[in-house]
Amino acid sequence: MKLRLLHTTLALGLLVGCGGSASHHPPDAQPQGGEGGAAVGPSGTGGDRATGGTTAAPSGGNGTGTGGNGTSTGGVLGDGGSEDLGGMAGAGAAPAISLPPGCTPRTPKETAEICSLAVDCDKAPSVRTNCYRLASGLWECQCANQERIFRVDNVAGLQACALSAQLCADDSPVVGDETCEPANDASDADSCSIDLACGKPIDLGATTDAQAWLMRFGSAHCNGDSSTRSFNCSCLNGTLTSNYGLLADSGDLACGPLADFCLSNVTPTFSGKETCVPGYFSSNSQGCQRFAYCGATFPLTGGVSLASFKERFATCVPGSGGGSECSCSESDTAFSFRLSTAPNDASCESSIPNCDRNAAIHVTGTPTCEPLYPDTSVGDTCGATLSCVQDATIDNRSIVAEGLLGLTCARAAAGMPWWCSCASGADNARFQLGSAGSTAAQACSQATAGCLEHLSVHFGPSGDLVPPPDPLP
Repeated sequence: MKLRLLHTTLALGLLVGCGGSASHHPPDAQPQGGEGGAAVGPSGTGGDRATGGTTAAPSGGNGTGTGGNGTSTGGVLGDGGSEDLGGMAGAGAAPAISLPPGCTPRTPKETAEICSLAVDCDKAPSVRTNCYRLASGLWECQCANQERIFRVDNVAGLQACALSAQLCADDSPVVGDETCEPANDASDADSCSIDLACGKPIDLGATTDAQAWLMRFGSAHCNGDSSTRSFNCSCLNGTLTSNYGLLADSGDLACGPLADFCLSNVTPTFSGKETCVPGYFSSNSQGCQRFAYCGATFPLTGGVSLASFKERFATCVPGSGGGSECSCSESDTAFSFRLSTAPNDASCESSIPNCDRNAAIHVTGTPTCEPLYPDTSVGDTCGATLSCVQDATIDNRSIVAEGLLGLTCARAAAGMPWWCSCASGADNARFQLGSAGSTAAQACSQATAGCLEHLSVHFGPSGDLVPPPDPLP
C-alpha cells in the first residue's frame, strides 16, 4: 500500500512551524542553493540542469545522506533503527513530524537550509528524502533512488521532507498543466545559453495550504558563426544530452526554440530541400577546392531549424579538352562530372549541390563506356570495370556525368555459350551472350553493349562499385 498524500494528521502538522503564506508561487526559474549556488540536477552534478553550483546534503551515518548531490548516499535504509542522531534546528525537543498512521520517522535532521528524513511504514517500502531551501523560499526535494524532483511551498524543514516522502511514494500523483520559466538566459549574435525549470502543480487537496510541483529541467547551448547562420548546439532534457546542427539568423534566436524542442521529446524528421553552409574555398591556376556542410532541415520556428549536416567537398581541375574535370564527395559517396567552364570559385561552388542525393538528374543521348583497367580475362572467365559518360542536367545545370559499370562473363566449359552479368549503382542484370567461339577477352568486350541494353548506368552520388553477381545460371 503506497502512502496516501496529506492524511488528516499530516494536513494539521504541516501548518506547525511552516511560516509563509498560502499564496501560489510558480516554480523558480533559477534554482538556488542555500548558499547562493545553483541547484544540481538529478544526478547531483553541476550542468545536469541549468546551473553549476551545489548544495551540500546532510552528512552522518545510519543511512543519512553524504556529499553534495542532495540525495542519500550513505548507509542502508533500515539499518539505523529509530535513533535520532540530532542535527535538529534549535536545541531541545524535536518538532513533531506528521505522517499517516502506520508510518514513523527515522533519523530526522534539519537546519535552516536543509533537511533529511527516513520514513518507515507498516505496508510500504522505506523512503529517505532530502530537501534544501531555494533562494525564493521554496524547498526542492528528491527521494533516494528516484529521479523525480519536487518543489514545495508553505512547508519547511522536516515538514517539507515529510511531504516529499509521501509524494515520492505516490506513483501517479494528480498534476496540472506544465509551465516552464527561463533561467540564465544569455545570448549574442554568435552564441546563446538558456536553462529552463518546468513544473506541474500537484493536487494536494483543499485541507492544506501546502503547494507542490513535479519538476523537470532542460537547457540549450549553441556556438557558431552568425555570418553563415550555422551553430553547433547541445541540449539537455533531464540527464539526456543531444547534439544538433542549427540554422538561425542570430544566436539571440536559437536557444529558446531548441530548449523547448528538447523538452518536447519529439524525434526530428529531416526532409525537404537541403541547405549548405559554406566553409573554406581556394582557387588558383591548378584548379579550385571548396568545403561545406550540407543537409536537410527540421523547422523549429519560422526562423530557426535543426539541420542534419554532413561534410561535403568539391574540387575541379582543368580538363584535357577544355572546361573542368570535377567531383564532389561526402563521407561514403562521390560523384564525378565534367563542366564546360574553367575551374574557378564558381565551378566549385556549383559542384557542391551536385552531391545532393535528392537532386534531379536527367540524362540525354546514350552513354559511352571505356575500360578503366587492363583486361582481366583468365581461362573461361573475364571481368572489367568501365567508365561511362553521358550528357545530363542536374537541377537544370548542364554537365557531362560520369558513372561506373562493372561486368563479368563466364562459361561452363570451352565451346559452351558465354553468360554475362553487369552492375551499376544498386542495379544489376544477367543475360546470355552466346558467342561460344569467342575468347574471354572478346566476350567481355562484346558484353558492354548487352549490359547497356539490360540496365541503365547510374549517374549521381554513389559508394563503391558493387561487383556483378555470378553470371552462370
